[in-house]
Amino acid sequence: MKNSTSALTMPILVFALLTLLILFTGCAGLSANPSANPAPTSAAHGTFVFVNGFESSLSPTDGFRLNPDGTLTPLPESPFPITGFLAVSNGFLVVASPNVIDTYKVDPATGVPSSVGSAAIGSPGAMAADAKGVYVVGFASPDTLIYGFSVSDSGALSQLPGSPYVFGSICELCLLPNSLALNSNFLAMGTEGFRASGNISVYVRNADGKLVPGGATGFDEQDHVALQRPGGNVAFSSHSALIGLNSYLLDTSGRPSAVMSFGSDISFVDETFDATGKFLIGLDNTGMVHVFTIDSATAGFSQIGTSESAGNGANLIAMDPSGHFVIVAQSSTQTLSPSPDQITVFTFDPASGAMKRLQSYPVGKSPGRIAIVAE
Repeated sequence: MKNSTSALTMPILVFALLTLLILFTGCAGLSANPSANPAPTSAAHGTFVFVNGFESSLSPTDGFRLNPDGTLTPLPESPFPITGFLAVSNGFLVVASPNVIDTYKVDPATGVPSSVGSAAIGSPGAMAADAKGVYVVGFASPDTLIYGFSVSDSGALSQLPGSPYVFGSICELCLLPNSLALNSNFLAMGTEGFRASGNISVYVRNADGKLVPGGATGFDEQDHVALQRPGGNVAFSSHSALIGLNSYLLDTSGRPSAVMSFGSDISFVDETFDATGKFLIGLDNTGMVHVFTIDSATAGFSQIGTSESAGNGANLIAMDPSGHFVIVAQSSTQTLSPSPDQITVFTFDPASGAMKRLQSYPVGKSPGRIAIVAE
């Protein structure tokens, strides 16, 4: 009987010991390295990239979902019958086309934009926006105007105090706006005129969004402009047909003072700031991205690295709102060498400024406008 009892209890004891061993081992494994597989840094959930061409007012808009790993997934209903300049304000996609500016609510599940607001403007020439408002250049003979709007939580557009603001007259030799840049303090405009002459004109942006004329640079052929974001008093300029990148320090009244230039043998075609204003990111005509650190007090800047080239035909750069991904557009019409119509995604480290090329995606003809909406 004793032996029989031992035979029955032995498997039970072994099972109990094995169970305790497994539990102990599992718990020890969980506590030994709780961050062994950390979640990858990602863009905001429900982030969508919209791209269209700048050479045709009829160019439809391609749409992609920006995934957490930086890959893009084409939206099922893309391309969308949306044409014109693209921007984002208060979570809405904003589109400026001849005589009208529209706002679109982007469905976070499908990425489909639906029109929710509209207002009249002149023929658009450039646009910039942030969470507090949107500004668009409009040509309405005999004047070049800047229209300013706030975007409500429903997407409705309301003109800002004093809008539209008169920039100048329309004439053969007059300067015409080519690009706009915006931060919480200023609006800056890159212009181009007769024989590629141009300058930067700066407006002070009041708390209510109203623009007050500030100062301008000389006629130093600068048709692209970037402003330190979200605030700051540092501006940068370049000219897509020339060489060099130039910095300016803005005083409180918007008067710019030239500080320094970089790249006597490099042609920069576009530039932007990262989400924190710590880095300037400049795109050259070979598709290489240059990363600079900024001295906010002096407008001095220093290159700390470059990316792998995206390729010929590069003409536009954008950063997603999370600050972790950079998108470069290439156009087949912007170079004499063969170039695809595509966008290329790079990772961006907001701590170090380091970049890594991920993948390219085909888009419609001559991509030249990008808007990134984060839900």
